[in-house]
Amino acid sequence: MRKIIVMTIAAAALTAGCGGGDAAETSAQATQSSTSAAASGSASVAAPSTTAQAMDAETALAALKDVGLPITDSAVITETNDRNNLIGRPGQYVSKVAFADSRLGVPIDQAEPGNEGGGSIEVFADGADAQVRSDYIQQTLQSLGPAAGTEYHFLAGPVLVRVNGELPPSVAAEYEAASAGLA
Repeated sequence: MRKIIVMTIAAAALTAGCGGGDAAETSAQATQSSTSAAASGSASVAAPSTTAQAMDAETALAALKDVGLPITDSAVITETNDRNNLIGRPGQYVSKVAFADSRLGVPIDQAEPGNEGGGSIEVFADGADAQVRSDYIQQTLQSLGPAAGTEYHFLAGPVLVRVNGELPPSVAAEYEAASAGLA
């Protein structure tokens, strides 16, 4: 009984703080750093060249698609569908989009979009805010232990690309290479 209560509290903290209820985050994914993805193999996807001045989550998503990543579906996160309730808040992301990778075969729920289909892209006012968000998610998920799963993070200045850990490291390396050109 005590274990169930602790797991429920941990899941609630994760939902409120870093994922807000999407299946990947509600199941409490732990995080792997981008270095572990890079160590697993080289990516065959070239990094896009996009200017930071025009960067928002939709622009970043288009850049990832342009280099050939199999992104099949997406949903823009707004004030009305942001389960985290963070968009536009001080120090939080100013734009966000959730996306589906065909290799997972999980469609995006347009009413309540989340990371379970492949991942998300969060864009912040600056790189420092993106780093704080990534660190917070990693620390929270890591505290939940291995049963929580995994998630990859790739930072490119103010852009945080989050990739579902159900994808293998070789696929994550493709996202890492493509994300490098987003800053």
